[in-house]
Amino acid sequence: MLRAGRLDDVVALFAFFFNQSNIVPNVVSYNILINAHCNAGRVDVALDVYRHILDNAPFSPSYVTYRHLTKGLVDADRIQEAVDLLRDMLNRGHGADSIVYNTLMAGFIDRGNMEKALELFDELRERCLVYDGVVHSTLMEAYFKRGMDKEAMESYQSLIDRQFKMTPVTCNTLIETLLKHDKLAEANKMFENMLENHTPPSFTAINTDTYNLMVNQCFKEGKIWEAIEVFHRQPKKPCIMDVSCFNNIIGKFCENRLLSEAEKLFGEMPEKSVNPDATTYRFLVDACFREGRTDDALEYFKKTIESSGGSPGFRVDVGFYNMMFEGLVKAGRTNQALEIFGKMWQRGLKPNKTSYEVLVTALCKEGNLDGGRELLEQMLRSQINASPEFTAFVFDTFGNAGRGQEIEGLFAGNSGNVASQTEQVAVMN
Repeated sequence: MLRAGRLDDVVALFAFFFNQSNIVPNVVSYNILINAHCNAGRVDVALDVYRHILDNAPFSPSYVTYRHLTKGLVDADRIQEAVDLLRDMLNRGHGADSIVYNTLMAGFIDRGNMEKALELFDELRERCLVYDGVVHSTLMEAYFKRGMDKEAMESYQSLIDRQFKMTPVTCNTLIETLLKHDKLAEANKMFENMLENHTPPSFTAINTDTYNLMVNQCFKEGKIWEAIEVFHRQPKKPCIMDVSCFNNIIGKFCENRLLSEAEKLFGEMPEKSVNPDATTYRFLVDACFREGRTDDALEYFKKTIESSGGSPGFRVDVGFYNMMFEGLVKAGRTNQALEIFGKMWQRGLKPNKTSYEVLVTALCKEGNLDGGRELLEQMLRSQINASPEFTAFVFDTFGNAGRGQEIEGLFAGNSGNVASQTEQVAVMN
């Protein structure tokens, strides 16, 4: 619900479980509730929940509690209250949390108060021997924006000199900042260090997001073959690649009209025990259509449908089907598009406006007005709105064929699903 932005539903569900069902919430539950209120801009309500924990709960707030509240207050432009909350966190015996500090530092930097941000940074370093290096990325970004590249790289070097064992998330943030400001040598050096330090299970130094960053940079620089080399670079103890990592580079090759290279990587997936998903196939299908390889596009689509039947998390959406309809129609294979359209219903997936408009338009242009009318009627009966442009096209096509009254009657019987008469006239004129 949080990921979908259904914040009020989160609050309602919390109330149902803990008020009506008499379930005792834990700190994680409270944190979810606080996060929902902060994201919805209800910071005062979130603070009330925080005070309720302090007054009534048999446990203390966690670091996560303070992270959510600090961010909420900074986002609400109540940064001094956020600083007061930091002091409250420390006074209650919590250690210095670098994410809380980082949020405050970023807040002061955004408000032009670099001095206060540096003051907080110095305080963090005094309180912690080891802290999240993301705070250095925040400082580096601030220096870079001010044209102070020397200070930015000094801040970066001060972190490297401490020889922390940094998590992939921290390193990736630093690499992203370095690449953004054309510090390519330093970014490559960090990538090499991550490869060298990767010794799972004792320490995980690199992840698939790292590979995505470095591969994307290669494509940005036009170094396409180096991207393949980077993708295949492995530490002594291999980093397990996932489908998103393959999708990233396959998608890049497809965008650059290098379908054969994308297909080679697709062929490697079974060797790495990685199963393609709908995104993988979508890249390949789209590229095949653009290359005029319609039969191959159909074959990949067939594999997509077969794979989706065996995996609960693998779902082919209506957008994928619409891409097939558009590709097949453009290739002059409307009948095959209609076959897929029919099977779409069998799989419990309902067409949308684009589905109908692409197919009806194709049938009409091919002179199959009866087939077009049948699909149009199905569309209107399904309570799907017709766009003004499509409506104008249909009226014009059937009118020229002497069947205008037939279509007028069809639209009249489904007046809620067609663009207004004013819109139609405007488009036709």
